[in-house]
Amino acid sequence: MLLREMGQKSPVRIFEKSIHGGLGKGNIGAFMARAGVGKTACLVYLALDEMVRGNKVLHFGVEKSVNKIRAWYNEIANHLVEFFHLTDIAELHELIEKNLIIMSYVNHSFTPDKMKAGIQNAVNQGKFMPQMVIVDGFDFENATREEVEILKKIAQEFNLEVWFAARIHRENAIFKGHIPAPYDQFEDQLSVIVLLEPIQDAIFMKLLKDHNNPDLANLHLKLDPKSLLIKHRYT
Repeated sequence: MLLREMGQKSPVRIFEKSIHGGLGKGNIGAFMARAGVGKTACLVYLALDEMVRGNKVLHFGVEKSVNKIRAWYNEIANHLVEFFHLTDIAELHELIEKNLIIMSYVNHSFTPDKMKAGIQNAVNQGKFMPQMVIVDGFDFENATREEVEILKKIAQEFNLEVWFAARIHRENAIFKGHIPAPYDQFEDQLSVIVLLEPIQDAIFMKLLKDHNNPDLANLHLKLDPKSLLIKHRYT
């Protein structure tokens, strides 16, 4: 199978259709789950799908090294090659090299201002204009409302889709309505929220928010914990 065909058959097309066309430029969204459930894998899969479509991705890793993040991309790319029986393997890896920039922040040094500066540096110095930004490890639980509002403004200023990983704890994931606390206080800033629920041998994707649409679709998607690929629920 060619990369173009893989892109057409990607389960991300189902995801985008379920949320009325996708996250959309100028919006921020989040994948929520407990530690180790699959947030990073989902974000990397979305980023790879974006790159296959010829778009650029900027990945901010918080408390994760560049090498570790790149290893995630290589591992999931290899699983894509196997699952879709790709024939243009070299082209896939070339796309990753061409369309991905990774920036790593340690010792809790990542802030919304650092994110804006990173995007600006990529644009000005590298002539690299991302269409999607991935933020893996931002401390939402201790974030202020002002910080989250700034993140939203950055997405709007640069006309970006920005996806976050948001960690929840089973013991304090109190649901007020349908958004786990403490994230319910930021609900108006997050356009799309997806919860990852581990059930038996799979991790199911559940839509908690879809822009301003009151009727939430059943995603019919799961994350395979072995291959780290997003798949249709019945595959």
